Amino acid sequence: MNLDWLQSFTEAAKQKSFSKAAKVKNLSQPALSKHIQNLENNLGVRLFHRTPTGITLTEAGEHFYNRIMPVTAELTVISEELQRFCRSNPIAIGSLPSVATYYLPLRMKDFKFMNRPVSLMLQNTSSELLQSLQEERLDAVFIETDYTDKSLWSCELFTESYYALFPLDHKYKSNDTVQLTELCEEPLITHQAPCDTRSHIVSQMELIGYKPNIVSEVAFGDFIYGSVAAGMGITIVPELLAKNINHLDLFALPIVDFGRKRTISLVSQNKRLGSVLYQFIKRID
Repeated sequence: MNLDWLQSFTEAAKQKSFSKAAKVKNLSQPALSKHIQNLENNLGVRLFHRTPTGITLTEAGEHFYNRIMPVTAELTVISEELQRFCRSNPIAIGSLPSVATYYLPLRMKDFKFMNRPVSLMLQNTSSELLQSLQEERLDAVFIETDYTDKSLWSCELFTESYYALFPLDHKYKSNDTVQLTELCEEPLITHQAPCDTRSHIVSQMELIGYKPNIVSEVAFGDFIYGSVAAGMGITIVPELLAKNINHLDLFALPIVDFGRKRTISLVSQNKRLGSVLYQFIKRID
C-alpha cells in the first residue's frame, strides 16, 4: 500500500468517477485504475461497484474511505513539510582545502540542487571526507581519487603534478625544474599530520631511500607559505596551489621525478546530485 494508491482511491470516491479522478490527479485513467486494483488486491476487498453509469463505494469501501481520509490528509501534510524542509536544508559539500580555495569558488558559484542552498565544509584528508560522506553528514565530496569507494558514484575532475616552493633567494632560482633527489636534503616544512600531501611526500622520498628532513610542521592555512618565504625551508604542494603564489615572495618548480600525480574526483552517494554537480562544474573548463 502506498500514498499514490490511497490518493487515487480517495479522489475516485469523491468524484464518483475514475476518469474525473484521473483528470484531477493528472494521471491517465488506466494508471489510476491500476492504483485502485493494486489497493484492492493489497487489502483483499472490493472497494468499488463498477457499473456502466459510474462507480460507487462498496460497504467495505465506504468504511475504508471514512477511516483513511484523515490518514491521507495527514500524510499529505507531512509530505509537504518534508519538501519544505529539504528546500531549506543545505546541500552539504565537503572538500580538501586546496580544492575549495582555488578550484571550486568560480565553478560552484550560484549552484543549487532542487532549490536548496549549498554549504561547504573543509577537512584536511580525503579519508576524513569519505567517512563523513559514508556517515551521511555530507552529500558530496571532492577528494583524491585513490580514496574513492567503488560502491559510490564518482567522476574524475582533473589530474595535477607536484611542485616545490622556494624562497626567492634560493639557489634553484634559475632552474626550470627540480628533481626529488635534490630536495631530500633540503629543510622541509610540511603541514601537520594527518595530511594527504604530507603522506605522499614521505612515501615518495622513502621509495628512493631517503628520510625527509622535516624541520617544521605547521597548521593548515597560509602559515606554511610565510615560513618558506622567511627562509626556514622549502615545501612541496600540488600544482593547484603552486599556480596561485604570484602574490607571495616565493617561486615554484615542477618536480620531474615525483612518482605520483594527484587526481581529484567528485564523489556522492546520490548519483543524481553528483551528475548535476559535475555538469555544473565542468561547464567552466
